[in-house]
Formats: sequence, structure tokens, C-alpha cells
Amino acid sequence: MKRFVAVIMMLLMAMSGTMPVFGAIVTNADPWAKASMEFAYNQGLITEENLLDAKREITRLEFCKIVVLLYEKSKGEKLVPKSESPFTDCNNPSVIAAYEAGIISGTEPTKFKPNDNLTREQLAILLNRILKVWGITLTSGTEKYAFSDISILEKPSIEVIGKIKNAGILVGDDDGKFYPMRGLTFQEAVIGLVKICHYAEQKAEPTDGKNETTDENKQPSKEVVEKTPEKTNPSSEVDQKNLNIYETVYINDKAVFLGETTNQLKESWGEPNRIDTTVYALKRYVYINDYESYFFVTLKEDKVVEIFVPTKYFSYLGTNGEGTSANIKQLNYISLVEHSGIVETDTTYASIPLDYEGSIRGILLQERAFTLGNNEKSGLTISERETLETQLLDLIQVKRKEQGLPLLTKAPKLSSVALVHSKDMVDNNYLGYTGTDGSTPFTRILNEKVSFTSASEVIAKQRGDITNVYRQWIRTAAQFQSLLDPTMDSVGVGVSQKGKDLYVTVDFCGGYKDK
Repeated sequence: MKRFVAVIMMLLMAMSGTMPVFGAIVTNADPWAKASMEFAYNQGLITEENLLDAKREITRLEFCKIVVLLYEKSKGEKLVPKSESPFTDCNNPSVIAAYEAGIISGTEPTKFKPNDNLTREQLAILLNRILKVWGITLTSGTEKYAFSDISILEKPSIEVIGKIKNAGILVGDDDGKFYPMRGLTFQEAVIGLVKICHYAEQKAEPTDGKNETTDENKQPSKEVVEKTPEKTNPSSEVDQKNLNIYETVYINDKAVFLGETTNQLKESWGEPNRIDTTVYALKRYVYINDYESYFFVTLKEDKVVEIFVPTKYFSYLGTNGEGTSANIKQLNYISLVEHSGIVETDTTYASIPLDYEGSIRGILLQERAFTLGNNEKSGLTISERETLETQLLDLIQVKRKEQGLPLLTKAPKLSSVALVHSKDMVDNNYLGYTGTDGSTPFTRILNEKVSFTSASEVIAKQRGDITNVYRQWIRTAAQFQSLLDPTMDSVGVGVSQKGKDLYVTVDFCGGYKDK
């Protein structure tokens, strides 16, 4: 049995390891599902027709066929029915074979209901069975009911949903409910399958002969490490970091962690390039590192409460900046509001921003108390506004550096144009490119007596900090592409605030010259 499981796991790792670069495939899937749909397509699990109709409902029969394909790829042989169908309403070979393999069952003793929409409850049961066939047993969490709306279900379903949630495979909506009877779309069901592939891959990682629940250097599954690690009398600072895996981000294999003091931070990273103020009225240590390994931390009472890395050179719980949403380890859910993958515990909140193609674009790790604190202050001083503008320009430079593009030159006249437009939007309560005086980005720039060969403008309105503006930029194709326009050489950023909302204008020019 162990040998059989090992073969399955190696095949699964090969599936993920040979995954091609995404982007050339056309699909109507939502951005948060695109990577999983493309993954499934490239492994031969779904068809091109499925890609183009990803938002429609998926039937029980359709999902069963995909499950059989996945099973066959993992086992390396065809799954052939050995007897007649146990169901009076379905004689499909995939259904019979999956039933014989212990993966599916009927909705009634003799009924499969192949054309019914697959529900969230049924998906949880099927994913748990697939993992069992692969020799992986999930464990339950400590909660009696993993979600507030599943108490009406039968006990076996309640237990399975709890196990699936505890493993981080399926999660509830933003309101904390599971909606077990809700029908699934094709893309939602495929995400579930892709997630168990990555979960199985993670469970198959070599442990060098050590028990995976005690090897601190291995990234353990969430069901093993959900309890708070013991922190008493660590033998060294390195031990402390390893114990707090949910609190630690590695930047080029070098750790920075929540709770770290300023002295510890400086011992590891040296003096920051800047010490900024923030919308939280807290200090922010900014490490520019030539914009290649850029990151900043926010400090409260001399301890790190927030870490933000907008580059690909990070690692968190085995997730790095090279992947897509399908590669996020221990993912709890995809937040449509933040357009990010969320990994959370009782004390930490990690938001992994995704761009408009579903690619990972950094990490924001915060203490949970800080995340929920609604700490932003209203009313920016001139100094605080200019600091935000500098930080936003940093983020633009980081993304251009990442793409091998020339860095932009800050142009005071463009900054003035941008600031005037942001103030106009605040004063007149609107968000748009045309000013209240009828001006356009081009006329506003020309009025500053400058010449240019090309120009563009990006605007945003976001509550909170610059990290929220960053997430809007990357999830909006037109805005992100404007930040990375290779024809631009100069830039100006202007920020204004209304309440806790930031209004941001960025003006770009190519061939910029003062007259």
C-alpha cells in the first residue's frame, strides 16, 4: 500500500512540476479560478469547451468523469468497470468504475441522479473519498460544527465538512457559512480538485526519516500545526523563528517575523533606507534593496505587526511569488474583496495579492488583532501625504524592476498635476479622469508647460493603506499595464484623503521635457 501511495504522490508532483506557463489558454473563468482551470486543462482533466464555459453549473456526472481521469493519471492505469451499474438511472462507465473504486455513491440506494447539479456538501464528500483512496486520512478540527449552517446535515456529512475545512481544502464564504446545498459552477468544482492535488503533493514531501509532525523545517499541514507552538525557553533566535511558521516570511531565504523588535530587525537587516509614517500613525521601516528585494514592516510598541513584500522573492508556508492562486499552500479562501488568497489563523492574517491573471504578486502578513483593528486615521498632514506618495512610487518602481523595465524619474510638475486631480475628486466626491472643469489628463499635463510623446493616467480610490491601492492596481489589467508601460520615463503621484478613503492619481509621461 505504501508503495502504491508513493507512486500516486510522485505522479501528482510531476503534474504540478510540469505545469506550463499560463496565459495562452482562453477561458471565461473568473480571475481567481483561471489558474486552476488552466492547470486542469493542461493535465487533460477538462476540455477546451469546459474552459470556455467555466461559469455554468456542473453536473454530478461531469464531475465524476473528471474524478476518474484524475484517478487514472495518479494510478497510471485505466479504471474499467467490473460489473453492471448499481444505479437504475445511470449506466455510464465512469460512474460504475468510480463507484467500484469507492469514490462515489448514489443520492439514494439505486439512484445516482447524473444530471443534478453537484452541491458543496457532495463535493466535500467526494474530495474526502479521493484522498482516502490515495491513502490520505484527514482529521477533524476542534469545532463541533465547522460552519454555522451545517448543523441540519447528517452526522457523516458534518464530520467530512469539518475535516475538509480543517485541511484548508474547502472553506466557507466571507460570511462564515458553508451553504452545503448550493450548486457549484464548473470552475468552483475544479478548484476543489486542484486543491486536493496540491494537498496530496504537500503530504508526500520527503521528511528525511523524521516524523512530519515534529520536523520543524518541514512545512506541516494545517491540521498538524493549528495549535500555537510552544515558545518557552527557545534555544536560539533561529529556533523561535522556526516555531512561528505562520508569523514568518522569508525574503531571499532570510527571515522577518511578526513580533520581531526593532533591534532584532536591525540585527538581521541593518538600518532601514527610510523610516516612514503611516495612516495608522505608526512607524514603518522601509528596506528598498535596489527595488529588487523591497519590503517594509509596520511597528507598534516596538514590535512588527505587519510585513509587506510586493516582489516575487518571498516564501511563506511553502508559497512563493512564482506561482498562481492554485499554488497557494494552506489556502483558506480566495477573497473577492481583496482579490487575494487568504491564509489565516487565530493570531495571524496573510493576504496574498493576485493580479488580473491570477498570478501571485507578493504577500501582506499581519497580526490578526492589527488586521481587525480598523486603525487608519483620518486627516493627513502634508508630510504624511508625501510619504504615501513616495511609498506608492516605490511600488511602481518595484514592479518595473521585476519586469526588467527602466525605473521612472519623479517629475515635480507631474506630481503637482496628479495632486490637483486627487484633491478635485475628494472635494467634489467623484472618481473619474475628467476634472470638474472639463480637463483631461492630457490637458492638465500640457497646462504645466511640459512636452511629451506619450502620456497616461491611473486613478484609484481605496479605503485604508497603500497596500489596498496596490491590490487594485494589479487586479485591473489596464492599470497594471499602464504601470509597466515601457515607453514611459517620468511619473508623478498625488494622494488626497476623504475620511479614511485614499484618492490616488498617477500621471505618466514618455519623452518628458520641461518647456
